[in-house]
Amino acid sequence: MNTPSQGPRGEETAVAPDAAPPDFPKVGERLGPWELVRPLEAGGMGVVYLGRRADDAYQQQVAIKLVRPVHLLASPEFRQQLVTRFEEERGILARMSHPNVARILDGGSTPSGVPWLVMEFVEGVPLTEFCKQRKLDVPGRLAVFAKVCDGVQEAHRHLVVHRDLKPDNILVGADGEPRLLDFGIAKILEQEPLAPDGQRQTSLSAMTPAYASPEQVRQQALTTSSDVYSLGVMLYQLVAGVRPYELGGLRPSEAEHVVCELLPDPMRRMLAKAVLTDDERRRRRAQITPDLERIVAKAMHKESARRYGSAQELADDLRRYLAGQPVQAHPDSAAYRARKFVRRNRWGVLVASVALCAVLASAGVALWQARVARQAAEDTARINQFLTGVLAYSDPYVSGGQPSLAQAVDSSLGYIDRNFADRADLRAQLRLVIGNSLLGRGQFAQARGQFELALQEASQSEGAGALRVMEIRQALLQVANAEGLADQAAEGMQQLLDDLVAAGHAGSGVHFAALANLAELRLQQERYEDAAALLAKARALPPSALEQVPPNSLAVLRANEALAAHGQGRHDEALRLFDEAEAMHRALAPRGSPDLWTLLGNRAFLLADMGRGDEAYALRQQALEEQRERLGADSPLLVPQLIGLAIGSLEKGDPGQASSLLREAVEISRSNLPQPHVDTAMLEGMLARTLRDTGDLVAAEDMLAQAEARAALVQPPPQEALEGLAVQRTRICDRAKALALPRCEGVPPPPAD
Repeated sequence: MNTPSQGPRGEETAVAPDAAPPDFPKVGERLGPWELVRPLEAGGMGVVYLGRRADDAYQQQVAIKLVRPVHLLASPEFRQQLVTRFEEERGILARMSHPNVARILDGGSTPSGVPWLVMEFVEGVPLTEFCKQRKLDVPGRLAVFAKVCDGVQEAHRHLVVHRDLKPDNILVGADGEPRLLDFGIAKILEQEPLAPDGQRQTSLSAMTPAYASPEQVRQQALTTSSDVYSLGVMLYQLVAGVRPYELGGLRPSEAEHVVCELLPDPMRRMLAKAVLTDDERRRRRAQITPDLERIVAKAMHKESARRYGSAQELADDLRRYLAGQPVQAHPDSAAYRARKFVRRNRWGVLVASVALCAVLASAGVALWQARVARQAAEDTARINQFLTGVLAYSDPYVSGGQPSLAQAVDSSLGYIDRNFADRADLRAQLRLVIGNSLLGRGQFAQARGQFELALQEASQSEGAGALRVMEIRQALLQVANAEGLADQAAEGMQQLLDDLVAAGHAGSGVHFAALANLAELRLQQERYEDAAALLAKARALPPSALEQVPPNSLAVLRANEALAAHGQGRHDEALRLFDEAEAMHRALAPRGSPDLWTLLGNRAFLLADMGRGDEAYALRQQALEEQRERLGADSPLLVPQLIGLAIGSLEKGDPGQASSLLREAVEISRSNLPQPHVDTAMLEGMLARTLRDTGDLVAAEDMLAQAEARAALVQPPPQEALEGLAVQRTRICDRAKALALPRCEGVPPPPAD
């Protein structure tokens, strides 16, 4: 039995490798009915001996595994950890019975307390070596690998995540059956507690980085999806002849960047680096189809939610592929990127009337929250006077022009300090309202400035734990998300939730908003289970909290529950929740509202995924007509529906119509967002792709150049957008070789489309 496994990080000891405690079992000694014959291999945690049945009951060769002698001479704490983990492995294996998982036959401990484990002896070689020795073609490799997935699925069925899947831990016997070995760092999901920071760690955290998933490299909570990623890496290696990433010599931070951020080259391209004969390389390249590339890409997706849901799903797709049937894997298309864009823009521009309503509502809140009636009366008078000035400015006879209500609200900024010099609390309150108006209209830098001033003033006048301070902090996090810093916003929102509870504000309206907003961020990150849990917490708040929540927020909550259900594959439930949310919105705004139109767009995505593409397209057209009627032809709120209709047009095979819709979206974005803006660059990139599909490669390249120039000016650099634009350039330039476009010189070949 061969078990070459790399020693886990953190297992180094100062004991000489050849040292051993005097009571450690030696060759020729017996462990129960078994005799140690000779050593086979030593891995990071254990040493494996060839053994045989020694009580004459029957003849059988076995593999006997013990804790490595060197570890038993380490500190008592370290020794105990190793012994405990070894006993866990024994318990894990005892739970499983599958032809593709090495079976446990016996186990026990020596009188001195050294645990031992007897397993079936697999006369075999590592997976990659087996495929090489048998000179298997790609279909033959896939057939063997599907059995590996079957073994991993058996582990997952027992809630076990292996966490160190690699070819050396999979031995293939002469019968062609692979056996899964070495559960030494596996964990049983239901028994592994989370650390206070939300990460799953042990003092003996271990993995082989070349096969580790992004969440494993970051030491985040692991699920069976992490093993699916490792399976994807092995599948890539079996087909391409090399691993997708070469991490040798990299610092940990560099390795993390490679695994978590960089996309591997297509397997067909990586064949050039494999040690193969020219004939073998040609044969294998001919056998790597786009569907196979997609299967591997899905298994290795950076986002765990977009991988195969289980090892069984991966095995099933491989078998469908081998049978010539359609596969379930789909590439990260323009539609996928567009969906993320649309959902990320749920906090889009608000109409000016909403800003005025917010100001008036804020005045009412100030009155209601005043500690004494006299102070409330004074505050009311001062705020009314301020509002009167804002409304007066919107009168053309006063301003001498035709300012919009939004411009009138913005003009009020200069009067806040003068009119409320003695009241930091009222200044903070008004800045919060006006900042929200600026945020809604896409003026992120100005909004941030007002929120930061408001935070200083509210902290000074009310204290760091005041509810209004928490509300302003939440507004700043909304700015961060609008600027594309979703991860930073999510981290800050989680901290805000903790601070709200610590300050005694659990069950407040702000607490509800923080739960709902963090759920939206999790939806953007496609962490659907986390989003669903947060939405359930928000809905379960006491009635006193829900009474403080605007009715439209409850409707948005229901719509987000539908999004979470959609992301988890519960399509019928999602459709029902969308229907309920639409009814709630229609009751509040019969002629439509921004939140309702967002809902209609997301329900269209659901219908498309359910195979009801015509219904989805008609729904988007309905939403777009409502928006144009209510908001005009140049409202930024039209952009998500235009994108959705463009996706639908592409799916109908009409790139010309898609280009027309995206041109409209680009012009709206250029006119309404402060430039340079990453969303505008992404829209230009989408338009370049559709122009490419129409065959107008010169226009496509010109539009892409504008997108690249715009994205290059955005700070901080929008990594995802830049990577997407780079992919579009390689694809456009590949089609435009005959035109000799100057910007295409030196551009590498494109990945699979």
